[in-house]
Amino acid sequence: MSYKNKTIQYAILISCLIGLLFSFTPIAARLPKQIAHLFSNNHHSNNDRFTRIGTEWPPQPKQMDNVVWLGQHSYNRIVNQTISSVGFSATARSFSNNDIRELGNRFTFVGTKESGGKQLQSSQQTMTYYSHTNNATVEVEVNQGDIQNVTLINPSKYQPPLTDEEVKEAVNIARTSISQDGYDRIQQLNGYGILAFKPKSEIQPGDSGFYDTRMVYVSFHEHIDARPEFIAWVDLAQQIVIKSGEDQL
Repeated sequence: MSYKNKTIQYAILISCLIGLLFSFTPIAARLPKQIAHLFSNNHHSNNDRFTRIGTEWPPQPKQMDNVVWLGQHSYNRIVNQTISSVGFSATARSFSNNDIRELGNRFTFVGTKESGGKQLQSSQQTMTYYSHTNNATVEVEVNQGDIQNVTLINPSKYQPPLTDEEVKEAVNIARTSISQDGYDRIQQLNGYGILAFKPKSEIQPGDSGFYDTRMVYVSFHEHIDARPEFIAWVDLAQQIVIKSGEDQL
């Protein structure tokens, strides 16, 4: 073999060895310092506001605990609650039974519908309450903060959705009643409530399906996806259980 051919072979062998060694060198070490930090797991400095990538998900603000990842459903719920509390509730809750006698001593604020222009000074609102004292939906029309009109709606004609406060009250009433009947198991279960409607067999032509009172269907489960173990119908106007028992399904 000629000297020239040997030189070429040695050159190829040395090039392969250099390439092999280069492949084991971390990528960040082969890049200019100005961009190497972008490919490094250690590029988070002490001044970063969030915890390091790879340590936890979602990344949490430093010195903060219990940051929870929210799904779309939770996000929508929080946004709606925020809009309600910031945009409407402050105005609505400024009214009391002293301002609106139709509310009576026991009532709950349901929500607000705004129907005016975009400018606050021209806005008109309809605030909806449910008066347990008077067993009626109360709609209050407000213009620029002044009450213009108050309307009472019979519960058999229309009822707004339940509020969280109403569900909590109905669950407590039902739990106390069922416990007094000797069912200690009720204390270990979670309670849920929805607005009750008449069964189809009781609905006549032209009937809206609403009861003549603020009726709540309450069920008790180990968790929301488990079958109900106890059920009850609670009349919030009278704060009593109409009927209850163990679920037979």
